[in-house]
Amino acid sequence: MNSFSFFKNNNYMNNEDYDKLIKKHIKEEKIYKNLFIAFMSGGVAGLIGEVLTKTYISVFNCNLNDAYLFTFTTFIVIGSILTGIGIFDKILSFCKCGLIVPSTGFANSMTSAAMDTRDEGFVKGIGSSMFKLTGSIILYGIIFGVLFGYLRSIML
Repeated sequence: MNSFSFFKNNNYMNNEDYDKLIKKHIKEEKIYKNLFIAFMSGGVAGLIGEVLTKTYISVFNCNLNDAYLFTFTTFIVIGSILTGIGIFDKILSFCKCGLIVPSTGFANSMTSAAMDTRDEGFVKGIGSSMFKLTGSIILYGIIFGVLFGYLRSIML
């Protein structure tokens, strides 16, 4: 008996039969098309970020570092709102990974984790699960930021 099998008309189905069954029902992805869409959607997100940064500098007369902070915050707020009303997942199904990498992906993972446990209350639900997925991003971002900062200070 195989490590994975299930009943089909009181008979076991082996892995090869299961793979054939799955391949019939799952359409094959077009890798180059998906790469192009992800590249373009990530580029559009970057372009929007640049426009926001320049707008914050010219309208609010702030310095570059503050404009970057405002842009990052804007992306997080927009990603959280779109996740909350159920639109962000539909956009992601088209854009693929192009929007997951920027701060919108951070906001999506944080908001969706909070929404999954909102019935359990603010402390035990939302508060305790909000950073389940994003905690590892924050942790490794800090670790590698310190590591690369230290390496840069040694090299320069």
